[in-house]
Amino acid sequence: MRSTFIDQTPVRMGTPEQFACIVRTLKRSSFDEETICRVFKLDNMSDVGSITESDVELSDISPQLQVLIRLFLLPSLLGRAEVEAVFDQGIIDSFLALGLLGTGEFGNDQFYVRALLYPVAGFFIASDRHSMPDGSEFEPPPDIVFPAIFSGTLRFLQLMPSNWNGAALDLCSGTGIGALVLGGSGKIAVSTDITERAVTFARFNCALNNIQNVEVFRGDLYEAVEGRTFGCIVAHPPYVPSLEAKAIWRDGGTTGESLVRRIVEGLPEHLDPGGIFFCFSLGVDTENAKFEERVRLWLGHRADEFDIIFAYQEVREPRQVLDVLARKHPGSALEFTKTLESEFERAGVVKMPFGALCLMRSPKPATRHPLTVRRQLTAETDGSDFEKAFVMHHRFSQPNFLTSLEQAAPQLAPRLEVKVTQVVNEGSLVPADFLFEIDKPFEARARFEPWMVPLLTRLDGKTSLANIYDEARAKDEIPEDFKLENLAVLVARTLEMGFTLLP
Repeated sequence: MRSTFIDQTPVRMGTPEQFACIVRTLKRSSFDEETICRVFKLDNMSDVGSITESDVELSDISPQLQVLIRLFLLPSLLGRAEVEAVFDQGIIDSFLALGLLGTGEFGNDQFYVRALLYPVAGFFIASDRHSMPDGSEFEPPPDIVFPAIFSGTLRFLQLMPSNWNGAALDLCSGTGIGALVLGGSGKIAVSTDITERAVTFARFNCALNNIQNVEVFRGDLYEAVEGRTFGCIVAHPPYVPSLEAKAIWRDGGTTGESLVRRIVEGLPEHLDPGGIFFCFSLGVDTENAKFEERVRLWLGHRADEFDIIFAYQEVREPRQVLDVLARKHPGSALEFTKTLESEFERAGVVKMPFGALCLMRSPKPATRHPLTVRRQLTAETDGSDFEKAFVMHHRFSQPNFLTSLEQAAPQLAPRLEVKVTQVVNEGSLVPADFLFEIDKPFEARARFEPWMVPLLTRLDGKTSLANIYDEARAKDEIPEDFKLENLAVLVARTLEMGFTLLP
């Protein structure tokens, strides 16, 4: 097979002036997320890869933006005259010098992109392209750098922590987008990846965005930061079940957990007390334990120092996962799935949830029962919701919490919905069932006895539980054996599920 530009890392480091020229050109051409999504009629950038030139109308945008979209997002071969008609030679030379554009390999009068370039999360990011400019067969190298605009990566960025002390670490960083977002806080962020290709792209993207507070290293997980600790660690690791590591960005061992497990096992040595860890990945429920329970075992003898929340996006049966993987191995599907199925059975796999794993380390030696809980993600969930859940658990753990709650004034959460089912009783409709539902911080639903609902509706953020209880008792609205401490327990349950909030 002939050698092509994809055989080596396509981008090249250049001068600050060349990087500044590129950014200035992109900004002046409105090459931004909002404009591109409007032109492509998309809600977000994750579906850009499915768009072809015939799907979009480019005539009502500037010639400069037309060329940038056709080159970097569609991406097409463009004639030299067409590019030179909208960009001066200095701009073209900067694109060529940085390895973003190429010419000659597919015709002397044709420009092509050597790497994809797109806006995401307020940054301009370059990554490997996944097709050949002339439509010929594309053989991806094993260290190809995955685009940062696929739905999983965008969700990863949305759910990352936003509040921590100290430096931050982005493992399995690929393009470096995680570290760039973490560094947006102004704190030091570190990007590490096992491949030199990813390291080059991450350094390139730091230079392109003129980011000075992100360090980029090559190493196997924590290898490059041995001896250092961090207030925040994030990872979007390879997690696809595989029999061998053919694609470094994708393959995660026979159950998909090999990288996740090693990352978690390293947290006691690398996460600061009070620090937070976030990972977006596949997990495995086995015959013996759920994923989040197994994560606690991976932490070893210091497991009690960590609170754990696993919020799943979806849960698949092992057979569903095998069927998806079989379609990606058409030539050897039967043998592949049979072997992988045996590995699943040997590991005792019963469910394969996919979602966000978040851990917070206690700021001091544990004196309480650590949290281990599973929740369900919604489109409204963001990174701050995990942090608030950890804080709330800490408040719950205080010995006098229920007593103090009796004098507190909780309020109903703004996104709470209550669905009432009415039945016919003696010829009239009467409320018989009350279903409470909410989609933030996580998806939750619960039913309450009809006599409890009036108590909960009085939670207005102004009236204490004690006063609500006294009023209900005076009106004989509650059972005789229902005490104030029982109301505190009931409200604590609603706080935990997100139905109510504390000031």
